Amino acid sequence: MVDQRIEGLRAQTAGLPELFPNQQTVHLGYHGKPFTPVVVKAPAKPDSRFVRLDLGKKQRIDAVVLVPVDYAAGQGSGAGYGFPVRFRVEVSDEPGFEEPRVLADHTGEDYPNPRRFPVVIAADTGEARYTEARYVRLTATGLWTQGGRSLLALGEMMVLQGVRNIAAGLPAEAIRVTDSDDAPPAWDRRWLVDGQSVIGAPQGTHPAPTEGFQSLPAKQTEGMRWLVLDLGSEVPVDEVRLYPARAGEYPARRGFGFPLQYRVELAQDAGFTEALNAGDFTQAEFFNPHENAVTLPVPSVSARYVRVRAEQLSERLDDYVFALAEVEVYSGQQNMAAGAAVTAGDSRESGIWSTRFVTDGFTSQRNVMTWPEYVTGLDRRRELETTVRGLVADRRAVSDRVLKMLGRSMLAIALVGVAVTGFMVWRNARTRRRDLARLRQRLARDIHDEIGSGLGTISLISQMGSGSPAHGDAAQVDFQEIHRISREVTESLRDIVWLIRPETRTVGDLAKRLEETAATMLAGVGHEFVTEPAAAGRELPLEHKRQVLMLFKEALHNIIRHSGATRAGIRIGGDERWFRMVITDNGKGFDSAVPRSGAGVVGMKQRATTLGGKFTVESRPGAGATLTLEVPWKPPRKIAGGSTV
Repeated sequence: MVDQRIEGLRAQTAGLPELFPNQQTVHLGYHGKPFTPVVVKAPAKPDSRFVRLDLGKKQRIDAVVLVPVDYAAGQGSGAGYGFPVRFRVEVSDEPGFEEPRVLADHTGEDYPNPRRFPVVIAADTGEARYTEARYVRLTATGLWTQGGRSLLALGEMMVLQGVRNIAAGLPAEAIRVTDSDDAPPAWDRRWLVDGQSVIGAPQGTHPAPTEGFQSLPAKQTEGMRWLVLDLGSEVPVDEVRLYPARAGEYPARRGFGFPLQYRVELAQDAGFTEALNAGDFTQAEFFNPHENAVTLPVPSVSARYVRVRAEQLSERLDDYVFALAEVEVYSGQQNMAAGAAVTAGDSRESGIWSTRFVTDGFTSQRNVMTWPEYVTGLDRRRELETTVRGLVADRRAVSDRVLKMLGRSMLAIALVGVAVTGFMVWRNARTRRRDLARLRQRLARDIHDEIGSGLGTISLISQMGSGSPAHGDAAQVDFQEIHRISREVTESLRDIVWLIRPETRTVGDLAKRLEETAATMLAGVGHEFVTEPAAAGRELPLEHKRQVLMLFKEALHNIIRHSGATRAGIRIGGDERWFRMVITDNGKGFDSAVPRSGAGVVGMKQRATTLGGKFTVESRPGAGATLTLEVPWKPPRKIAGGSTV
């Protein structure tokens, strides 16, 4: 019966939205000041913290959503960092909450940590499924505590009205908190309502057939690219949402093509003679939103045309582009941009990229959902998964009790059974390892022979086509693009084949692959590659090899593209605890104390964190740079909820 119930609950999650990994950006959210709690005797009032939002006017509220943070700051932290243990959510028409209306009260007992899932609090007052108020307040009466310190932290606080989050983009003065431990760019009270969080954009379960709009590449980052939506008629506009793209051909580029500087304008005429500025981000580089939607609330004005002007483009590989997966324009509760006609200064028109695909209802990964559908679906998934974990734990406890009873009455039989079971488990494990090694060998061989051969043919044909005078200029450009992409895919394929081969287990094997990669990528740069003999024979897990290889290639790419170096050095080694890789160059260097906005260094640090290690950069202008990666030899141990220790 328990097994059937578990399977039934798991079946219910099949149609629910899922959390995509790594949606969190550099904007983590709000972080209160940590403190050491003092034990007091009753009836002393418990220490509490609050967050209050001012919506600007009294208006309809359907639900309040609390989104946690995923932040690793020591043992026991990670997903659900800083989420309150006990709390209540209230609304009011007065800032002092003299007559509050309670939407949820969880101050009587500890609330289960939601990890990365949102907590949805319906504004159901009994008389109606919504309420009306100007102010929303979260009061935490029991704080998250770790290592003797207590604090309150949240990734996002949403206020839903129909399909819109009316708290998105509230000004800083509309956010009141007990205290704030601001540390930009990660922590700031303003990030409570910036729309960037661990849950990402509202996406469903249907795979996207397209990836969105992408401009033609430019050779410089400074360049004008634009996109115009024709809504068909003049309508009141309340909100514009921009969904970043994710290109399948560049999967590591989060927020692919999202402009570093841009503005969004509204107009009643196609010439934008009297354009209204809905968002101007041209004074400084805009942070990379990954796949989070960027929401721009608009003072209710009428417009027919919406223009997105990218004034500083995003780096692709050795060129620069402007790309978006989807654009939504809300008038009240309706997306007026759905299926709207779109024009652009230029556009990459292919099977998955087109101006048509920026209003087709899909991101680059899934179909776009409404916020209520998405967060309630995630909330339901959290409830089901929590129930399943409880049932599994109960089943395990019952099994333990039964085994204990059998052990008391049949000790001899149990010992024999344990011995036989242990032998079978050992034998089966050995067989599985042997079968897995054979399977990996076959996969590596098949991928190399079948797919590699096909890519080689594509590369050869496209190279011939690009130089053939029988083809026009446009066709030759397309052949050159096909040839370039096929070479990149072939190189990635070689990495995959190498990774899955069972005989590539040691640091020496990895070092050999890295040395071959360096010889190719640093062909014009003198370099020295050293492998410490003491570390060469140690084994590395597959995930370590993959992350180190990807980080290594990104580091060499930065040397080639940005440093201007003539010499580079690579050292692979470590000690009893750490695997270590050090990369140096004699390039132009930079001030490593100044935060950098590029995705490269951030991505390399994320890879190190994934392995439970650390990544440091030391550089100063004119003195080159030193990159150091240190990760433990063994992967971090998994704990419940997917965090590591």
